[in-house]
Amino acid sequence: MRISAAFLFLFVAACSVEQATEPGKNADTGSNVPYKKLNLAYDKAVVGAEVHAACADLPPGKTVELQWGTVEGGWVVEDYYHFKGKRYKETTASIGKFNIDSSGRLDARFVIPEDYGGVHEVTAIVDGKPVAQNGIEVTQSFQMSPASGPIGTPIELKVTGLGWRTMESTWVVNWDNHAVGFVSAAGTRGSAVARFRAVGPIGDHPIKVYSGYQAQSYLNYEQAPNAYLPRPEFTFHTSAGRTAASAAYVEPYAPQPVPKTEVQIANAKLALNPTQGPAGTRALLRGDGFGSKRTLQLVWQTFEGSRVSGNGFEAREKVIGEISTASNGKIEFPLIIPEDVGGLHGLALRDGEKTVALTHFVIETSIVSMTPMSGPVGTPITIHLKGVGWTEYDNIYVATYDNAYMGYVCGFNSHGDVVINFTASGTPGEHLIDLYPGIYQGPSTEPQLLYRQPQLTYAEDHPGNKIPALHFKFEVIYR
Repeated sequence: MRISAAFLFLFVAACSVEQATEPGKNADTGSNVPYKKLNLAYDKAVVGAEVHAACADLPPGKTVELQWGTVEGGWVVEDYYHFKGKRYKETTASIGKFNIDSSGRLDARFVIPEDYGGVHEVTAIVDGKPVAQNGIEVTQSFQMSPASGPIGTPIELKVTGLGWRTMESTWVVNWDNHAVGFVSAAGTRGSAVARFRAVGPIGDHPIKVYSGYQAQSYLNYEQAPNAYLPRPEFTFHTSAGRTAASAAYVEPYAPQPVPKTEVQIANAKLALNPTQGPAGTRALLRGDGFGSKRTLQLVWQTFEGSRVSGNGFEAREKVIGEISTASNGKIEFPLIIPEDVGGLHGLALRDGEKTVALTHFVIETSIVSMTPMSGPVGTPITIHLKGVGWTEYDNIYVATYDNAYMGYVCGFNSHGDVVINFTASGTPGEHLIDLYPGIYQGPSTEPQLLYRQPQLTYAEDHPGNKIPALHFKFEVIYR
């Protein structure tokens, strides 16, 4: 009864599409004819484990298709900027086809696919009809590497089988009893990699991975309804020495999606190169087929406003240049990308009031400076950023100091220009400040505790743009 009780709890706590069959129970076909029990044997129900499926009294000589009950979906972003939380719908996937022997027995083996954790139905289909069924509750697995290194060593926590239901969907990484951030795989079928860095002092540091509602560590999990879920523990040994990492750097940006360039003149072409980079990037706009000796306006499109003031935000435009086409109708116009909020911006070519072409550029967040880089305890520290985003999912960064939550910063109200002020603390030596992508807010119908926290699985599972983390290092010295 352990599985059924846990499943009942998850059913109540999560969203309405959860209708998995209770493992070990016969299901009803709707015609008062029960399915046969599909016997499933395995050592441990984790992604990649082999499962032995067996069933007797099936039609001899027929072929069975085993189907895996699951969901599809993940984070939802509408109209580029509006974050709508998570959404899933039920679906099935084929595990494979297997033969029933002459005595009517199925003897098959399959591997648990890379998928969300939780209860999954396994259904045997013969001639298009279900004949047998059971379920597997896929549990989570965690692997951390490396286990030692100097301050600043990048650490990866690889996870599989994270659930899509509420109580299986997020875990929290604690370092030295301080919350670093949360781990999720909402849009990546339960698999992702959490990334954080080793901090000091030299010696062993316990790392505990807790489950918890809305990414809050549930400390007395032994008494929770889902106490059977794993809560792994690791130890990282911070050694002497220094990493080769810079004192301040942005992780490499993933290629950002941009809409297809639109041209309203027949047979004309327009291209912008590059299509992403920090504010101040030198770009080149090339075109052909725009008519002889024609003057066009180049218009920069953005959004301005504030979610805090209650006045909202709206689209804005600014003319940033005039382009004269050559006698052969070609365009070759160098431009410098304006300082503005990070994310997607339109670049429109206008002939009077008419837009004749539209292309796009994505502004990346960039580090202007961190000053100073060293000093005694109490030293005022300033970090200056440009190009912080404006959407509900990328207009904040969430800061940690030595792997402990410090707060978040927002860039919308200041056109992407962010200045962070705090003071140095800790024992003499290197101290790390990391800025992780977060989510400013979710749907108003949802609790908001999950958001405005460091998302350690930002590289794979952050909604929308997959923006990178920012890293800094400060050295506390003796007075």
